[in-house]
Amino acid sequence: MKPLKKIIALAAVVSIMGLTIPMEALAATKAISSVTIYVGLEELSSGENLPSESEFSTTDNTGNYVYTNNDKYQVNEVEWITSDSKEMTIGYEPKMRVTLYASDSDEYAFKGGYQSSNINVKGGTYVSASRSGSDTLYVTFKFKPIKGTYESPEEAYWRDNNSYGNARWSSVDNSSDAYDVTLYRGSSAVHKVQGLKATTFNFYPYMTKKGTYSFKVRTVPYTESEKKYGKASEWIESDEIYLPEEKVSDGSGQGAEGGSNPGATGQVGWIKSGNTWYYRYPDGSYQKNSWAKINNKWYLFDNSGAMLTGWQQRNNLWYFLTNDGAMVTGWALSNNKWYYMNPSTTSGVEGAMKTGWINYNNRWYYTNSSGAMLEGWQEVEGNWYYFYPGEGSKAVNTTISGFPVDGNGVWHK
Repeated sequence: MKPLKKIIALAAVVSIMGLTIPMEALAATKAISSVTIYVGLEELSSGENLPSESEFSTTDNTGNYVYTNNDKYQVNEVEWITSDSKEMTIGYEPKMRVTLYASDSDEYAFKGGYQSSNINVKGGTYVSASRSGSDTLYVTFKFKPIKGTYESPEEAYWRDNNSYGNARWSSVDNSSDAYDVTLYRGSSAVHKVQGLKATTFNFYPYMTKKGTYSFKVRTVPYTESEKKYGKASEWIESDEIYLPEEKVSDGSGQGAEGGSNPGATGQVGWIKSGNTWYYRYPDGSYQKNSWAKINNKWYLFDNSGAMLTGWQQRNNLWYFLTNDGAMVTGWALSNNKWYYMNPSTTSGVEGAMKTGWINYNNRWYYTNSSGAMLEGWQEVEGNWYYFYPGEGSKAVNTTISGFPVDGNGVWHK
């Protein structure tokens, strides 16, 4: 029996050890439940390359940096996913992978899954994460879009082809391909062109006086994204040309250049940009936040200069504008209902929607508080009236389905 007791006792010891050792190991390491990384890039100019990985600080937020502010884990390595030889453009989001190590693998460990819910990238955007064992975590992220200043064109010159006014400049690589250009006579600005998608412009129609002319040009942001992250370049100036009296322009061709931006090339009058219409005056200003009578029709513009359509309210009055922007007067049909818009200035504000009783062509109509014309049998101010469906005028001195109405259109029970 003694050998059997020894075997049982030994088995018990082994069993206890087998349970105890893993529990002690489990108690010794704590899971790193979340990760925060601080990242940043110094401002770049369009066309510059990314800084090398060796230029990144992994201990604080100075210069180019990728670091953590936590004693449980630390940055061990950074590696570009985007090639560091790639020339940057405004708005681009370069991608990088950072390797994190648990500071003390006997005390802390990466366990379970890591994703956007428990990884916070301050100064960038989380992309993905993966673990290698319990002491290493790889996190891929994108830096915020590149902010910077565009490069200026390298050259600006007058094209020498025995004619005046042909301005030329060199294109800028990896930029918006958009430019502001200003013509000068002496030190006075003569004509400005904004957001021009070209590297040439004919200024001759604006050279109406003799004198010495030059122009300045700069690269500018064009799209909304470029305007958000990019800054215009420095101006560069062309050489000078002298225009004698006998060669001055008569002004023909001014404003005939067209352009995709409202007024981008000096165009005046109605200008369409995308699906929006604007109205520009010869001095470069736009009709904004007010009414304008153009070719005997009224149009309304918002505070950005965009022409408005449909129902619009101004000074507690409602107006209806066609798809072409013109203000409607008289009867207007909207969503299968008729409304009456005051047609003159002698009985109130022209174009304003009217409610209540309306005398039109010696017939009476009634529109409710929302302006919609009533039809059929309707009670108005305590009396019952009949308004012919589809046409809306009040019935008088007649019988409707056996119910008589008097000369005022009132049905008496």
